[in-house]
Amino acid sequence: MKNIILLLFVAISCKSFTQSNCSQYTIVPMRTFTEIPENQCYYMKDTNNELNDYEGTWKGAWNGKTFFITFKKIINRYNEAHRHNKDFLIGKFKVVDNNGNILFNNTNISDENAKIKGGMFAKLDDKYSLLYYDKDLCGKHGVGKISFANAAKTQIQWEYYYRDQTIFPDCFYYNYPANQRPEPLPAQNLILTKQ
Repeated sequence: MKNIILLLFVAISCKSFTQSNCSQYTIVPMRTFTEIPENQCYYMKDTNNELNDYEGTWKGAWNGKTFFITFKKIINRYNEAHRHNKDFLIGKFKVVDNNGNILFNNTNISDENAKIKGGMFAKLDDKYSLLYYDKDLCGKHGVGKISFANAAKTQIQWEYYYRDQTIFPDCFYYNYPANQRPEPLPAQNLILTKQ
C-alpha cells in the first residue's frame, strides 16, 4: 500500500511539474547544442524568431497529388521528451488528388493533437527536424527536415522518411499490399512554395 501511495505521489508531482510550476525560467537559445538538465525550469526559446519565417501554408506536388501543410509556432510549451519548455512548430496538412478528392485532412484538429511536431535545428546541416505520428493510421510515423530553399524564404526543402511500422491485425489496412497502404506525406525531397 505504501508503494502505491508513493507511486501516486510521484506521478502527481511529475504531472504538476509539467503544468509549469516554475515562476521563473532560465532561458536558453533554441540553437543550444549542449545538454539541458531535465526537470528544471529551462525554456529553450526561439530568441532570433527563426521559426516565424516557417509559419503559414506551403504547397507542393508529388505523385499526382497536391500537398498543403500549415506550420504554426507554439511558444513556451512543456516538451515531455526533452523535459523542459520550448518553442517549436506544429504542422497540419491536407492531401488532394488530381481530381480534387481529399485523401487526407487534419487541418481542423486541435494544436495539441497535431500529427507533426517540430524538434530542433541540427547543428551540422542547419535543418529543422520534424516528427510525424498518426494514431488514426495505425501508428504510422516518420521523421523529416525542412530548410529554406531560397534566400527570399518563399520556398522550403521538404525531406521526409517513413520509419518501419509493425502493422497488427486490428489495423484497417493490415491485409493491403504495400503499394496500397496509406501514404499521407511525400516520402521524398520536395520543394514547397509559400501560399
